[in-house]
Amino acid sequence: MQIFFFSFTMGNNKHDQLFLEILKEDRSIVTFLDSVFGFLYRCTDFYQHQNDSQKIGFPAGVANEVVQKMFLRYEKQTQYEKQAAILGNIASSDSNIPSACQEVVVSDNADMDVQSTVESKREGAIIEGQTPKSEEKDCSEIYNGDDRGNYRWSQTIRDIDVFIPVKKDIRKAKQLKVKIDSLHLKVETLQPNGSCILVDHTFPHKVKPDECLWSLVGEHVQVNLEKKEEQWWDRLFSSDPPIDTKKIDTVVMASELSQEEHMKIEELMVNQEKRQQFSSAI
Repeated sequence: MQIFFFSFTMGNNKHDQLFLEILKEDRSIVTFLDSVFGFLYRCTDFYQHQNDSQKIGFPAGVANEVVQKMFLRYEKQTQYEKQAAILGNIASSDSNIPSACQEVVVSDNADMDVQSTVESKREGAIIEGQTPKSEEKDCSEIYNGDDRGNYRWSQTIRDIDVFIPVKKDIRKAKQLKVKIDSLHLKVETLQPNGSCILVDHTFPHKVKPDECLWSLVGEHVQVNLEKKEEQWWDRLFSSDPPIDTKKIDTVVMASELSQEEHMKIEELMVNQEKRQQFSSAI
C-alpha cells in the first residue's frame, strides 16, 4: 500500500510532526500502528483490566470500544469533509446556498444532539514515563477558556480539557487520585507524608462522568470532561470569575456539525444533482 503524506496546516495537531517522522521511518501504516499499540502495551496500562483488586487500566472491553469509536470518529469526519467540499461546489453555482468555507456559528442556546466520541469509565489509560513538556504555555490549553495559575482550561461546544500542573516527582498514575462527578472535580496527589489537593471545586454545569477521561502527561494532569449539554461555559468552576464570552470562538468546523445538519447538507447535494440531471436533459 502506497502512503501519501499531506502538507501541514495551522489546524493540525501539535504532535503531527512527530507522528509523521515515525511513519516515514516505518513506511507502512500497519507497521506504524504496530508501533503505536506496542507502545501502549509496554509503557501504559491500556491493556490492563480494571477490577475490584486492581484500580488501574480500563474495565474489560472498554479499551476495545475506545479504539473502535476513535476509528469511527475520523472515518465519519472524512465523509463529512467530502460532503462539505461538495457543498462548496454547489454554492459556487447557486448563490443562495452558503459556501462550505464559510463559518458556521453556533449560538449559546443551540439545540444540538450530543454525539459521544468516547464512552469509558472515569479512569482512562494512564501514560507513564513521558518526557516533561516544555514550560512554554500552549495556546490550545486556554482556547475559549482561561489560565487560572494552578490550572488551565479550554473548551469546545461539547467538551472541556483541564490541565493541572504537578510536581516533577509525580511520575506515575498511582501517585494521583482523580474523582469526577457530574458537578464536581477533585484531583489530589498521594505522597508518603499525606495527600495534597490540587483541585477540589464544583462545576457551574453538569458533565457526563462516565464519558470523562484523565491522564498524566509530562508534568501535568490532563482531564477531559464531556459536557452534559452543548453550551459554552463562561467559567470552569462556579468560584471562578467569568471569562469574556464575546471573545469565544464559536466557529464550528464541518466535522463538528450535528447529524441533523449533515442531513441538510446531503439534501442539498441530492437537490443539486437533480437540477444538474434536469439541465442535461434539456
